[in-house]
Amino acid sequence: MDWNYTGLISIIVMFLFIMIQRTNPKRRRLSFAFVVLCLLVIRHYTTLKNDFHEETLIAFILGVVLSGVFWLLIGRYNPVASDDEIRVMGMDD
Repeated sequence: MDWNYTGLISIIVMFLFIMIQRTNPKRRRLSFAFVVLCLLVIRHYTTLKNDFHEETLIAFILGVVLSGVFWLLIGRYNPVASDDEIRVMGMDD
């Protein structure tokens, strides 16, 4: 079992799912499409390398669990603000 491959893919999957969680709700469909495209590229690479199916499945599950832990600890208490709620403070404010 290649732990370097498993760790790399799990970190990539974790960041992809965190990106969906922390995206503005109006732009979430676009980020979801990007994540699906990235996951399809990972799946295509896995099918080219015949012996990485097990590592990719473990990495995917580990990435989803780690992004879920991030959501439980940080994301749930700090929701993403929409563009309408964000106010930029300038020198005149």
